[in-house]
Amino acid sequence: MTHTITVRLFAQLRELSGTEVFDHAVPPEGQSLETVLAALEQSPLLAGLLAGARIMTAVNQTMVRSSHHLVPGDELALFPPVTGG
Repeated sequence: MTHTITVRLFAQLRELSGTEVFDHAVPPEGQSLETVLAALEQSPLLAGLLAGARIMTAVNQTMVRSSHHLVPGDELALFPPVTGG
């Protein structure tokens, strides 16, 4: 059985990567958001898009910090900070 989370990309991340949603493998016990983001930074799909960027994150539609623990079946949303004027 594959243990994955669903990653959804928004705004510039979606446009630059050319995709909106994909699955990312995690261990059965899950991983911290910080660890998942580090792995995503190295993925061919997101290479260079996350490094040094201020990315806002939500898990299962709730804003979270990097210490949040993701488990298989979670949905991780990544989007740049929203600005307005």
